[in-house]
Amino acid sequence: MSIFEQLLLTTAGLDEAWPLVERFATLVRVSGSADEAAAAAYISERLTAHGVPHHTYRPELYLSIPREAEVRYTPPGEGAVERALNAKAPSFALSTAKDGAGGGWLRGTAVHLPAGPAAGIGDLFAGSSDVLDADLLRGKIVVTTGLPMPARVRQLEVAGAAGAVFVSPGERIHEAICTPVWGTPDLTTLAQRPQLVVTAIAREDGEALEAAIKQAGPGGLDLAVRTRLDQGWYECPLVVAEIPGRRWPEEFVLLHGHLDSWHAGIGDNAVGNGAMLEIARLLWQQRESLERTVRIAWWPGHSTGRYAGSTWYADTFARDIRRNCIVHLNCDSPGCRWATSFDNLTVMDETAALARLAVADVADVPIGPAPPERAGDLSFSNLGVSTLFMLSSTMPEAERRSRGYYAVGGCGGNIGWHTEDDTLEIADRDHLLRDIKIYALAVWRAANSPVHPLDYVATARRLEALLAAYGRRLGDAYDLSQARQSAAALRRSLEAWYRDDVGAADREPRASKGAITAVNGKLRRIGRILVNLLYSQAGPHRQDPALPVPPLPELCAAADAVAGGIVEHGFIRTEVLRAQNRIVGAVDEILAIVGAPR
Repeated sequence: MSIFEQLLLTTAGLDEAWPLVERFATLVRVSGSADEAAAAAYISERLTAHGVPHHTYRPELYLSIPREAEVRYTPPGEGAVERALNAKAPSFALSTAKDGAGGGWLRGTAVHLPAGPAAGIGDLFAGSSDVLDADLLRGKIVVTTGLPMPARVRQLEVAGAAGAVFVSPGERIHEAICTPVWGTPDLTTLAQRPQLVVTAIAREDGEALEAAIKQAGPGGLDLAVRTRLDQGWYECPLVVAEIPGRRWPEEFVLLHGHLDSWHAGIGDNAVGNGAMLEIARLLWQQRESLERTVRIAWWPGHSTGRYAGSTWYADTFARDIRRNCIVHLNCDSPGCRWATSFDNLTVMDETAALARLAVADVADVPIGPAPPERAGDLSFSNLGVSTLFMLSSTMPEAERRSRGYYAVGGCGGNIGWHTEDDTLEIADRDHLLRDIKIYALAVWRAANSPVHPLDYVATARRLEALLAAYGRRLGDAYDLSQARQSAAALRRSLEAWYRDDVGAADREPRASKGAITAVNGKLRRIGRILVNLLYSQAGPHRQDPALPVPPLPELCAAADAVAGGIVEHGFIRTEVLRAQNRIVGAVDEILAIVGAPR
């Protein structure tokens, strides 16, 4: 660890982070609200106090803000009294209210669709693999267990359900957003917004409702659902601090996290906001030793706009990001109580070593690397920017099980996530300081390493392994030999290029600025191609939906079609051919960049 890194870590503290957490505990930072504006103003005031250059943008974002919801039914039996259940509607569910007014009900027959709880965070964002019976669900109000995530809501909509009531796995109802449209819709994605009335209720109410459905028998149970959501355009504050680099100011590392919250949102994401504020202070203090620029952004529109703030930034500054961004790090839910594990830490293959060393040097624990989910303000994969971190530390699996907790998507694994219970006691001072140091060290190294710390040889090996795995799933009827040969050539060429050109620039302490700049420019161009290839179908200037996106998504779709056995061979063959052409073309581009024969 260098003397500058040691200085960075020893001067890190909570004098900025913790007062922010305490201040935010008094605010409900729903995007477009006065409290969100107050939170942005607080960050701006503290940045100004330390002299950190920053700008507050005010984009208009398309948001859906839930206001109220209710579920009613009368249990079977003579003399039964109608029950009214407290409920919540997820953002972008259909509103039954007319013109924003109260009243308006969806009425229909309830049908119970059993579902198991999510085993981990990956399950939260995935739909069920079950084939839904459209004849059973068409026109019905489906009652099912889990969180109203986009993939599951879409499955129910496609099956023809009229509405859905999700039963929370716990006593609290978790706030959610159910649209698969990433960011503000455009003319291509506008029609993909959910067209389903969706609510969520608490577990105890859900168990009673499920029992009533069973008791009602063949005649069915009549259910009434009411929702009211405000949907439209909201001006929101987006604060971006910029600490300029001394040697390569045009190149930058992007550290970011969301400003808005559900309720007080301490673990999600006041702690992240405080961490980023402290890192801004630290880097500004050490700015004379900072080689490249660091941008730190606080996004609005995360919770009620499906990452609308980060997507607006990606759209607005696409050219600069594609040319100059080295890597981006999402800072969500660091420093929560009982969060001592770094299992399931989001990394891409090329950033795994950077993440592993930062965690080891601060916390002296290993990481459990996990590929990126299509979640968490990772709005830059379409632009080809490598990422590390989405969430931060979490409680160990054994700890979670001992407490009887189920999987959630933040707060260090605390089930106060997205509920009224996400209050000050969720934060942990010691854990927050540790995680601040980890983020600060990773950002510092990404900005100050002479050669970008991006190992695309590891990514090429991953590509080879994926093609081998998809080849086994597709079988002999589908030929991936061209893609596999290209991937092997890519790996060999990158190994030689890293050994020679990259190694020379990295080893030579007095390598010319021009030589380092040339190597790093090629690294960024390689990343633009590989990240987009592995994690996006939509291309560089469109966002993929907020649905599970496996690596090499086209080949995964083809393999799934083979396993399903219901799609004709010719259609699968065409998909495989086009996917293979995309891979071979991407590899040819990279071989040209590194000067290898094609």
